Amino acid sequence: MSHRPSSLSHQLWLSIFAVSVAMLLLLGWSFIYLEPGTPSYVIGQVSAAIVIVTTLGTLIALSSDWAPF
Repeated sequence: MSHRPSSLSHQLWLSIFAVSVAMLLLLGWSFIYLEPGTPSYVIGQVSAAIVIVTTLGTLIALSSDWAPF
């Protein structure tokens, strides 16, 4: 496996991905204590959808080696 130099963009995407995964884990843990049908549960679902889209977007950026910076 060849080691390629890590660019600033690659490091940025990895950082965003790590933060997104951490947020998903914390959000998933919070669903244990939320009751379905409450406003807090709905906010949790919307937040989970946003974080999942962010996570998928960073995975696409990482796999395509997109370097906007």
